[in-house]
Amino acid sequence: MITLFIDSSKKSLSVAVASKSKLLFVSNVNSYSKHSNFLMKEIENILNKSNLTIYDIDNIVVLNGPGSFTGVRVGVTIAKTLAWALSKKLYQLTTLEAMKAGMTEDVVISIFPDKDNYSYVGVHNVNEDVLGYLSIDSDVLKIKNHNITIVCMESNHFADELNERLSINNNVKLKIMDDYDYLKVIDLAIEKGNVNPHLAEPIYLKKIDAEKKFEN
Repeated sequence: MITLFIDSSKKSLSVAVASKSKLLFVSNVNSYSKHSNFLMKEIENILNKSNLTIYDIDNIVVLNGPGSFTGVRVGVTIAKTLAWALSKKLYQLTTLEAMKAGMTEDVVISIFPDKDNYSYVGVHNVNEDVLGYLSIDSDVLKIKNHNITIVCMESNHFADELNERLSINNNVKLKIMDDYDYLKVIDLAIEKGNVNPHLAEPIYLKKIDAEKKFEN
């Protein structure tokens, strides 16, 4: 069972290939939001390194945001097009869900920063995943009496501030990720079930700049 993983939601582009419980290759490219120039070439490169062709893929897992408006669309569009054209199963997972894959604490809060002191934030427990786009001044995340892991892709002001606030009433660990645990992310996506490629959609969580300018 061969799975192709695609994430174009952040500044860096990630592509991986896994075979059952073995990760074959991973490619992380600092394409700085120009993912459309690199994604198909990276898929080709990583398949060649794995001695595979596009027809050997059984599953496609794509992270559908939140994140860069254009970046998220690039990854989702290519993933759903490949799944439809090749009749492969498509699975989608949010970037914030992928960050907490494999963690077992009562509450996991996943964070990665955007701009202007805003961050994409996911609050995850056994019952639900709540996603948001929050500023450092937000008081939405008032959680008490839990074992909490705050996980972020890089050290950032929001994560540090949230860690300081929540530590007063909780047992809190702050984890800084270098990369995804790809096998656990793929397992989590497949566990949630495949989706119709025509119904796969990006998740943005914030208004694009053109919408903000129109409103103003």
